[in-house]
Amino acid sequence: MKITIITVCYNSIATIRRTFDSVLAQTYDDVEYIVVDGASTDGTLDVIHEYEPAIAEKGYVFRFVSEPDKGMYDAMNKGIGMARGELIGILNSDDWYEPEALTIVAQACDRVPGADIYMGAIRIHNGGRIMIKHARDRRYRTSRDFNHPAMFVRKSCYDTIGNYGITNVHDDYGWFLKAVKEGAEVLIIEEILTNYPTGGAGSVKSFRNTLKRIGTKYKVYCDNGYSRLYYLECVMQELVKYVFLRKN
Repeated sequence: MKITIITVCYNSIATIRRTFDSVLAQTYDDVEYIVVDGASTDGTLDVIHEYEPAIAEKGYVFRFVSEPDKGMYDAMNKGIGMARGELIGILNSDDWYEPEALTIVAQACDRVPGADIYMGAIRIHNGGRIMIKHARDRRYRTSRDFNHPAMFVRKSCYDTIGNYGITNVHDDYGWFLKAVKEGAEVLIIEEILTNYPTGGAGSVKSFRNTLKRIGTKYKVYCDNGYSRLYYLECVMQELVKYVFLRKN
C-alpha cells in the first residue's frame, strides 16, 4: 500500500530540515512525498532541492509545487488533489514523525482494512516541557481527542467528503466532524506517531486570540449540528491551552 505524505510550507527554512529528515528516516518505504510550498522567499526552496537526491535514493515518489496559495488548508487541498497513495498523512513543516510511524499505520490498515481514518497519538513540545496527547473516539466528540498531525485518511474518504475549508483555523477538525457525521469509520492508534511543537497556527499566544479561537471553534461545532452546550467546551479548552502555552 502506498502512503502519501504531504508537507505544506511557507518560509520554513528554520524547521523543514527536521521534517524532511523524519520522512527519510521512516522504516516503511512505499511512500509518495508531496511538498506544497506557498512561494517561499527565505531559502526554503533551496532546502527542498537539496533534499531531492536523498529522497530519490530512498526510492520515494516525489513531487513539489511552489506557488502562492490562500493559506495552509488551501495548500493541503492542493496536495490531496495531487496524491496517488491509498492513504494520506499531512506533516506540516515544523512537525516530525517518529521513525516507525508509517509502519505502525500500515500495520493498523492490515488489521482493520475497513477504516477510513486512522489517528494516533502526538508528542507536544512546549519549550522544555513535553505532553503526550492521545486520540480518542468517544460518543461525545471534542477537539481534545483530535490529533490532525497524526491523522491518516484514505484517499477514497477525501474523495467522498471533499476538501478542507480554508477560512477557519479549525477547518481540519471541521472536516473530521463532517466525515464522522457522514459515516466515516475511525480507528484509534495508541502509539505516538508525530511530534508537534507549539508556536504554529494551532497555538495561542494572546488572550485576545484565545477569545477569537473560542468563537471560531464553536462555529465548527455549530456547522456540524452539535449542541450549543459545546460553547462551554470551547471556552474551557481554549483557556486551558492559553494557560499552558503562557507558562512556556
